[in-house]
Amino acid sequence: MPSINPEQSARELMSSPVRTVRPETTIEEAQKILLRYGHSGLPIVDEGRLVGIVSRRDLDIAAYHGLKDTPVKRIMAAQVRTIEPSTPLSEIQGVMGTYDIGRLPVIDQGQLVGIVTRTDVLRKLQPVPETLRLERFAAPFQKIFAIASQAAEDRGWHLYLVGGAVRDLLLADPTAEVGLSDIDFVVDGFHQSAEVGAGVELAKCLQKIYPQARLEIHGKFQTAALLWHNDPELGSLWIDIATARTEFYLYPAANPEVEASSIRQDLYRRDFTVNALALRLTNPRAHELLDYFGGIADLRSHQIRVLHPNSFIEDPTRIYRAVRFAVRLGFEIEPQTEASIRHAIASGLYNRRDRPVPALQSRLRSELKYILQARYWKPAIQKLADLDALVCIHPSLKLDRELWRQLKWADRFQRFDLAIPHWQLLLEVLIAKLDDRATVAKTLQLPHDAIERLTKLPAIEAALQPSEKPSEMVQLLKPFDSETLALIAARGARSIRRSIYQYFNVWSQIKPPIDGSDLKTLGYKPGKQFKQILEELLVLTLDGKICDRTEAEQYLAEHYPLN
Repeated sequence: MPSINPEQSARELMSSPVRTVRPETTIEEAQKILLRYGHSGLPIVDEGRLVGIVSRRDLDIAAYHGLKDTPVKRIMAAQVRTIEPSTPLSEIQGVMGTYDIGRLPVIDQGQLVGIVTRTDVLRKLQPVPETLRLERFAAPFQKIFAIASQAAEDRGWHLYLVGGAVRDLLLADPTAEVGLSDIDFVVDGFHQSAEVGAGVELAKCLQKIYPQARLEIHGKFQTAALLWHNDPELGSLWIDIATARTEFYLYPAANPEVEASSIRQDLYRRDFTVNALALRLTNPRAHELLDYFGGIADLRSHQIRVLHPNSFIEDPTRIYRAVRFAVRLGFEIEPQTEASIRHAIASGLYNRRDRPVPALQSRLRSELKYILQARYWKPAIQKLADLDALVCIHPSLKLDRELWRQLKWADRFQRFDLAIPHWQLLLEVLIAKLDDRATVAKTLQLPHDAIERLTKLPAIEAALQPSEKPSEMVQLLKPFDSETLALIAARGARSIRRSIYQYFNVWSQIKPPIDGSDLKTLGYKPGKQFKQILEELLVLTLDGKICDRTEAEQYLAEHYPLN
């Protein structure tokens, strides 16, 4: 392992912005803040001035003795040792070791600008592996990295490439050029603090250089996205840019509450260790890899490991993401992570629908889309079923042999020209298994036509009785759109499935040997009789009683003779 670099300074190690409380904050309120943000202590600030610091242990002891309503100023340590942004790491080490201090506030011109913890000192930032170089990305992406990092440096910020791009670079062939379809940037403070809108500011800077990109700004936290579609150099590319942030779930499956934080907290809020990797793009120490949670080791051991055990309780879509990444990358779900998944499912928390559950609505639909549109959807669905994770869709949904057969039949219908994407047909087959299928479709926020199709499905299936005559089956099937028929075929018995398959492939293409123009040529006058004649000819053609024009003309001569 590399030794700690003594040239590193507090500015490079500190977390910013700092979560603080006022002297009048109660011990109980301070405990809630520590729970929410996962900190082990809190600086206490009065009118912009640091006046003390309090640890989790001190708060817990005070609360144990019945002092929850007491203000923190009564138990805080008022003599606080501090450091400056330029304080070298070797000096920080010495202060912490000499005085047994777990955290040191960073003061710049009288203002609290950051905090360095014992963990920051102990954590040895790994040297960049030889394969992790920006030069391995295609030239157009290198250009974007250079422009974005320079813009961040000019504003006194750090910029990080995070998540999937870093993971995929580490997994890629070291000799191959790496392309990207999506990029995640995180902005963090350095010389200047990065406010909530920093991501938007950086995105607007990039758009001036790439005016062909579409800019989108999302939510009250002001995350920004730049989108290219079929660009000659970049192809179809999505870049997300956001200020480093932390999140807190008020209850299971809620949307998280998000606040500005540090890069470390931003990585901690992510799902799995292999996705919690960051590559610093700005100086000093550009190209330095941040791996706080053992992501590189998990990549090497080919396993998906969650960052904290309550992750799946907070956000059940992470169960689907765990399966998706495991199957896609050929990894295993780490045993303790799988145990956490099973515990979260067995808790029954996902069965509660007495309050909004965004994670089980559009967010779950998005994860299902990612899985069902992928070539590996079959092993992914089987793994979800093994984990009993289909209960996230509905408490009674199980992958039995019949449903698995239906999904495989639906998969075959992707060759036909349907108006819905293949993944949606598979999802509708899953939902159709349920009695309250329409409710589930609404919960997942499927399109209106899908909800209507699933609502009417039982009545349509009951009305479709197989017939030996192709013409009768065509009359039965003709009123329904192809999507409804594909859904019925996937679920139906062999006879109805064979009829629908024939309808798609053969019957719908059949036309009588004589059309309206031919009737005019033969001397028939247009009118109501035209329609009747053509319908009769189609029926006879479908049923094989008329095979060519000669037979059609003979039929006309016998049944509709000209005067």
